Amino acid sequence: MAIKGILFDLDGTVYLGEHEVPGAGEFVRKLKQNGIRSLFVTNRSNRSAEVVCEHLRGYGIECENDDIISTSDAAALYLKPSSYYAIGEKNLFDTLNRNGFTYDDKNPNYVIVSFDREFNYDKLKTAVGLIYKGAKFISTNPDHALKMYNDILPGTGAIVAAVEVGSGVKPITVGKPERIIFDIAIERMGVNRSEVIAVGDNLLTDIPAGAAAGIRTVLILSGMSKREDVAGSPVEPTWIVEDYKEFGDIITNIN
Repeated sequence: MAIKGILFDLDGTVYLGEHEVPGAGEFVRKLKQNGIRSLFVTNRSNRSAEVVCEHLRGYGIECENDDIISTSDAAALYLKPSSYYAIGEKNLFDTLNRNGFTYDDKNPNYVIVSFDREFNYDKLKTAVGLIYKGAKFISTNPDHALKMYNDILPGTGAIVAAVEVGSGVKPITVGKPERIIFDIAIERMGVNRSEVIAVGDNLLTDIPAGAAAGIRTVLILSGMSKREDVAGSPVEPTWIVEDYKEFGDIITNIN
């Protein structure tokens, strides 16, 4: 089945920090020339579509806001607009409020936990207490760490784990490795699942999400996961590639 759409992870797949993964921009430009749609599906919740597009344009990638789907978008689109308490950064709150949600730190329907560089004990205490009182626990994503250059930083999953342990409740996760965010992306593309490939650098999130959503996957060895990690992974990618040249050869052979 010919490929009509590619779902790209961002961190570790298109860029590492502020640096482009070699060949990413050229690859996306060639896709567009060949009539293949690109969407950028990120577990990060703290950057707006406008900011991400500006970043991508720096690599020569044409980008509109609808080309970006973050876990803030996924939460707003998946959940019914209602009251919420959130641990997160500005873009999460802006996205929820723009989509008809209302902030409530006393008796909300949802507690939404995401990446927050100002996370503290008071926020943890509030989230745990609200979940105990009956609020539904939502996680944007479970990423344990973020790879930045040659460093590893704690990710959303570290915060989610604290709330989960404190509350004794497992969250509903809207981001990868669950399929919810990919289902939203495929619907936005308007193509058949058999015509979509998801590409990412993380065996714990990108690849399982693609498998759960029923689409083919590519593990690109530019970020978090390495080739030797595949043997121990419960979900294997359809393909493993070293770089975008090798990925391009796969697309050429299919189409």
